[in-house]
Formats: sequence, C-alpha cells, structure tokens
Amino acid sequence: MPLYLVGAGISARYLTLRAIQLIGSADVVYIDTYTSIAPGIDEELVTRLNPRARIVKASRELLEQGSRRIVEEAQRMNVVVLVPGDPLHATTHIALLLEARRAGVDAEVVPGVSGLQAVVDATGLQVYRFGRPVTLVYPEEGFKPYSTIDVVRNNRRAGLHTMVLLDLRLDEGRAMTVPEAVELLLSLEEELAHEEGWEPELRDAVIVGVARAGLEDGVCIAGRPEEVASASYPPPPHTLVVTAPRLHPMEAEALKTLCGCKSC
Repeated sequence: MPLYLVGAGISARYLTLRAIQLIGSADVVYIDTYTSIAPGIDEELVTRLNPRARIVKASRELLEQGSRRIVEEAQRMNVVVLVPGDPLHATTHIALLLEARRAGVDAEVVPGVSGLQAVVDATGLQVYRFGRPVTLVYPEEGFKPYSTIDVVRNNRRAGLHTMVLLDLRLDEGRAMTVPEAVELLLSLEEELAHEEGWEPELRDAVIVGVARAGLEDGVCIAGRPEEVASASYPPPPHTLVVTAPRLHPMEAEALKTLCGCKSC
C-alpha cells in the first residue's frame, strides 16, 4: 500500500483535485500541525471528504520519532500525510519519504501551492532574483540568530532578494510577526556590524512585509523598515522580504502598485 505526502496548499481553497481524491480514499490521514498555518486544513475538512478515515493530528515529534510506525502502516493501508503548503519544503517530510522508499513502500509526493510561491506572487518581485531563503527564529538564552544577517548580506552582495521566513512555534502558541521581525533583524544587524566593524545597511533598504499571502485578507506592505514595521497586519503566517540593493524598474512598479511602496 502507498504512503502519500500531500501538499494541502496555503488554505483549504487551494487543495488540488489529486489531494481531494487521495484524502477521500485514505485509511489514515496525518494532519501536519507544525509546518505552517493553513486555514481550513483540519479534522473537520478531512471528515467531510472521508468520514471513515482515522485522523491523527501530527506534531513534529510524531512525524520524526514516529516515522517508523507511519511507514509500517503504509505497508498495509493507504496513508496520507497532509502538509500545509508543499510537502517537501520541510526536511522532516523528505526524511519520511526516504525512509518509506528504503522500506520498499511506494511513496508519492503530491505538490501543493506553497507559502513561498504565494509570497513571491504577492510582491511582484521576479522569482529568479531571489537568493537563498532563510528563517529568522526567536533568540534564546545564549543564542541569537546572527546567521540570518549573514545570508541577507550575501544575497544583497550578489544583487539578490532574500525571503525571510518567520519563526512558527505553534505548539507554544507563538508566531513571529512582521513588526517583531523587522525590529529583531535591525538589532541583530547593528550588533553584528559593531562587532565585526562594518556599516549597517538595512535601515535604508526596501523591505516587504507580507501577511497571509494568497488569502482573502492578505496584506503586502513595502518600504523602509520603519514604514513596514508600523503598518497593521492580519494574524500570521507572516513573511519578510529584504530586497536587493537595486530593483528592476518593473519590480519597483510592482511594489508600488501591489504593496503601496513610497520608497521604491
């Protein structure tokens, strides 16, 4: 029997026909509850599509430490792991796919509309001008995410935009917002610049705050950091984009038109 890693998209409205078919024929559906926030991807939806399926709300711990059990179930029944966005944008799911293949279990990946794709679409920035994406996590005792600044700086030196994914700790009820991210990013850059002896540059950069990309209440705000940080946003998921030092004229127009940029 197969294991299906199914991308649910950024909300229930973005479920593909293939996803609906597989949920409807599944014996067990694991709903990923930690990767991202996807409105409508929940037990009620799965029950409507397949009243007979056993539903399991799957934390990161379950998907990682319980992966062997999931693979063993897929040897005798149809198992769906339903993941917000695209199923292979998290390493946990790649590891599960590989474990299934090693065990001789048929494993199929069903792509979904990802949050990354939705953010690019919301901004109008050119996709081939994005460099390496990076996650900005909350600081903890004895740790600050200075590596995020390194990625942003390297991308900007190469003339590329940076998609900054914001920390989601859904099991703790925490989800980083655009204003929080802007404040943290600027403070990290100032600290690192002071320590290493270079001039901060992000206070003069054009950045983009995106909330709930692709959803009806989605918001995109572009401008200088203080403008983006002071704007109002709907609840998470939120994402930040730090643009390249130079925008293509079409990108500048897109940010003005789609995200209200006054500094582009």
